[in-house]
Amino acid sequence: MFIRRRTPIEPPVHDDPVLAYALRDLAWYARTRDNARRWHWTVELGALLAGASTVVAAGIQAPAAVTATVAGVAVFIGGFRQVFNHTERYVLAAESWSRLRPAVERYRLLPEDQRDAEARRVLVEAIEAVSATEIQNWAVHRRGTRAGSDAGPGVM
Repeated sequence: MFIRRRTPIEPPVHDDPVLAYALRDLAWYARTRDNARRWHWTVELGALLAGASTVVAAGIQAPAAVTATVAGVAVFIGGFRQVFNHTERYVLAAESWSRLRPAVERYRLLPEDQRDAEARRVLVEAIEAVSATEIQNWAVHRRGTRAGSDAGPGVM
């Protein structure tokens, strides 16, 4: 359950600015994904703990102040979850990382003498496509979760 594959640190690339650009984006998505995953688990476990503690506090007839405090923590965690939505950030970063990584690997598998302008153009297009898709997915999600969405007709 808590097993995770570490993202290897890439060696610096001094002679290939496009590859360096791709590796920076890839590293950012990996850091964002890992950080959001940790926050997701922390918030979810906190919500479970606070919810269960509220029931236990009420069941053992703890003082009202204790029960109300624990219930307040549960409500706070629910609001925190909705406002910061680490689950969505985790999913978006993981999707972006998993889309960009194969493009970077395909480029790196090319012999250095075949990494011409066309290969660099393909990699830059992949980087830009991943970035644009992530922004679009984020915007669709934000529009779908806001009351009175201005996303336009037919968009949730």
